[in-house]
Amino acid sequence: MLDDLESSKSCRDASDPSTLMPLAIAEATFRSDEEVSFVDPFALELMSTAPLRRLAGIGFLGAIDFMRQGSGRSAHRRRHNRLEHTLGVARLAETYAHEAGLPEKRRRLLLAAALLHDVGHGPLSHTLEPVFAEAYDLDHHSMTRRIVRGETRSGHDVYASLRDAKLDPDEVLAMIDGHHSGPDAFLFAGPINFDTMDGILRSRAFMKRRTAPRAMLAAVRHWAQTGRAPLSEFDAFWSLKHDVYTLLICGARGRLLDAVAQAYMRANIDEFEASDFERSEATLRKRHPKLFEVLGVVANQRISSLKDRLPSDWMKEEVMVKDRAFTVKAENGLYENNQLDARYTQSKFTRRISIEELIAGQ
Repeated sequence: MLDDLESSKSCRDASDPSTLMPLAIAEATFRSDEEVSFVDPFALELMSTAPLRRLAGIGFLGAIDFMRQGSGRSAHRRRHNRLEHTLGVARLAETYAHEAGLPEKRRRLLLAAALLHDVGHGPLSHTLEPVFAEAYDLDHHSMTRRIVRGETRSGHDVYASLRDAKLDPDEVLAMIDGHHSGPDAFLFAGPINFDTMDGILRSRAFMKRRTAPRAMLAAVRHWAQTGRAPLSEFDAFWSLKHDVYTLLICGARGRLLDAVAQAYMRANIDEFEASDFERSEATLRKRHPKLFEVLGVVANQRISSLKDRLPSDWMKEEVMVKDRAFTVKAENGLYENNQLDARYTQSKFTRRISIEELIAGQ
């Protein structure tokens, strides 16, 4: 399947995750109730702040999380949350910094960016964000900036922790946004970055059970020690990223869950308020229980029967979807960090589609 990646493939249904590439990497993933230890007390201080703790109540995949009903400890039997993802990204950042022997300021900058990169996510993550953006001009990027700069009440402690660690909040934000000009910027800005590493591996683990060694941690150690990208591991990862988008994120059920959640919020926008973006999902569920009831219906019913279960006026509701293809340009045998975007490429195709079309297309 790795050889087939040279051909462009569009998103298809994820109804059978068993079609995943047989060599897929599925690493053990952090749980937010596990004891997590970082060498630097600065990291533990950031983790104790209210904005970081809130991430335990924010689902990682948004409405797609409702495809999973179980609550077991195994990664494929449960929903994941943004705090778990954050800890996974921070683990990769700390591993790289330690193995590369980075000085304290550079190490702390990487750790801060890892721990704070998702701190502004609202409930249901990316799912409801388009409607919050339309109605209140809010998204996780703008909220992250406000929190990191201490411009929200809950962000005061985050700002204070950065100040005590002698870190400039705007420099942390530049690293998060991929605009930093320092020697470690590629670790967040490049196609192979800490955020997408944990995100894709976590999504893969969510889809189906698979036991595999922690290959990506080993790859990061090699990357840090040698300064050269481990192409074999990264090629497999980029292929896995294609499959995760194809089978899960762009799958029919996932797209329909996102679309229906957005349709519900738009139809009931007078019952929402801007402050909902700063709530946990448990609090949002108390305020808007019918939204979560609808998600349960979409997650558990046959797609073909949903037209009769959903309000007829939602059928024409359109959502913006992105078809993505991730390709390994194997002929570009480049190991340098500033050359990886020539080897690992992606294509995006944006289009609008109605809920009725999403249902009819299955």
